[in-house]
Amino acid sequence: MSPSYNHSYLAYRIARLLDHEEKFNFHIGITLDIDGNDYIPDIAVYEKKEIDFLHDKVKADERPLMVVEILSPKQGVNEVTEKIEVYLRAGIKSCWMVIPPAKTIVIFHDINKPVSYSSGILTDWILNMEIPVEEIFK
Repeated sequence: MSPSYNHSYLAYRIARLLDHEEKFNFHIGITLDIDGNDYIPDIAVYEKKEIDFLHDKVKADERPLMVVEILSPKQGVNEVTEKIEVYLRAGIKSCWMVIPPAKTIVIFHDINKPVSYSSGILTDWILNMEIPVEEIFK
């Protein structure tokens, strides 16, 4: 399923807002091999390191610090929650579920303790950053 207009716009906004200090590497649509299955988060965030343009990879061989999943028009919350559960079990520390129609972001550091933001300051202590929710949905 290809990303929708709003989906692609939000991926750009989020990556741009997270990258204001240029302390992370952002990968859009990278394939993660988790237990022999391929998962492709909308955004994967890694600690900053030099990119080796001579030796490219088809799949990521290390886990990102954080992933972002943006709900598509034809995707259900349960489908994305199941992916987030896989990511957390695989050792990814922070997972964001973005729900465009509700202008809401749900952050999972623990599958049983999600934190939702629809306004105010979104805080992710894994990345040590705060972002006004209104800036994402601008």
